[in-house]
Amino acid sequence: MSLLLLNASNRIAQGFLRVAAESGKYEKIICADIFPTYFTVQRLLKFKQQFSTKIELFKVGDRQDLHDVIKQANNLLYVSHDYYQVTASKKNLLVATLDLAKTRNYQTVAYVAPVEHDHQEEIDEWKHLEVEGRRSIPQLVGIRSDITFGPQSTFTNKIAQRIYNGQSIYFKSTGQSCAPIFTGDLEAIVARVLAGDHAGKLLLAKGHKHIDFKSIIHLIEDSLNYKAQFNSSFIEKIIPPTNNCIVGQQLYCPSYINLAKLIANYKALENTGFDQVVGDKLVDIEEYHKNNKTVVDQSLKADYELSYLIG
Repeated sequence: MSLLLLNASNRIAQGFLRVAAESGKYEKIICADIFPTYFTVQRLLKFKQQFSTKIELFKVGDRQDLHDVIKQANNLLYVSHDYYQVTASKKNLLVATLDLAKTRNYQTVAYVAPVEHDHQEEIDEWKHLEVEGRRSIPQLVGIRSDITFGPQSTFTNKIAQRIYNGQSIYFKSTGQSCAPIFTGDLEAIVARVLAGDHAGKLLLAKGHKHIDFKSIIHLIEDSLNYKAQFNSSFIEKIIPPTNNCIVGQQLYCPSYINLAKLIANYKALENTGFDQVVGDKLVDIEEYHKNNKTVVDQSLKADYELSYLIG
């Protein structure tokens, strides 16, 4: 049995790769990605070294590449990627994937859409894709997850890096709170889906505790033993990273722009419209950060970030 993990390079997807590799059920795992930079290849190569399972990397450059790789496995797990500038739209790749997948006799077809990977210019697009996708692939499982925390969290890692490096975090309070889910709990949900659970269902994965973003950042800084620098950049006061202007795109790296917009634009995920809410009453975010030190992995720096004046 084989698994195609599409958009495998990001931190959240790496957690799913660990689940699949350690399950022992797959003879081969194909990790496909658009790999837009050398860094995105290196972070996956480094991560996969710890597993004995056969893991192949495949670069998707166009629709033909996607067509070719989709034929090489009998299970498919799609994870929305964490690229915010090198692709014009996040939805197009999923649309193309589902269009090709409906012609294949997959045992399991699932996608995971973490809210922190949303492109902030198209945050409502998932609603339409979820409906259309299940129409063409009845067994499709969709997982929409709230903000994540833990070692494989994109959000936690980005915040922790900025705190550790003494970089400003642009923050304006919105009064919004989220229900963060531990990456290990999200991985357990995905493991059950890959085992055949929840076929044809649309799931909302979130934790039981609601907490605002500033409180999350304080938890991360306490577990790092470093202080966050809120709004400490003079330039951010003139041209904030949430400002959609050409100058801002030269000042700030795309992941930071998206992070700032995520915090500014976030709206709590409602339970309505989902078949089931999963992940309730699992690992508590406050207890986790109280008992675990946040580790910032700086061994692989994103080369493309160096071309921005602020980062």
